[in-house]
Amino acid sequence: MRMLNFELSASSFAVELVGLDCVWDLHNAGQFLGVNVAASDNTAIMSWRVSGHAVAKYSACRLVFKDLKLMVISPRDAGLPISEDLCVSGISKVVPGATEKPEYRTKRHWDSGDPFNLLFQFQSGRSIEVSAETVELVGIA
Repeated sequence: MRMLNFELSASSFAVELVGLDCVWDLHNAGQFLGVNVAASDNTAIMSWRVSGHAVAKYSACRLVFKDLKLMVISPRDAGLPISEDLCVSGISKVVPGATEKPEYRTKRHWDSGDPFNLLFQFQSGRSIEVSAETVELVGIA
């Protein structure tokens, strides 16, 4: 996957995206709105409402995945409040196709050509793993 216009603040368990001249804190200042998959053009869009000084010119952001290859959504912990699905606990690059749990597929160092999927983990225990050709950060005013 190629991240077109942003980076993770850390390659494993990050809570911030860095792009569009902003730091997007999706843990403390973001509320996950959901994910939509469009079969008509093979894209997926993950959306957040954002607040805070660092992203003052935006009210929301989206990650647009093009040429979607994989999307896996895990179950959540039913014992936790549904509000925990709104809060990202970590975003990681993970080795694609491995059989280990996603948390064990992270690496300390990624070379520019290394293939990876993005793993979004939420406070509820739910995770969303995505593989696509590209992903782009879009700010919504």
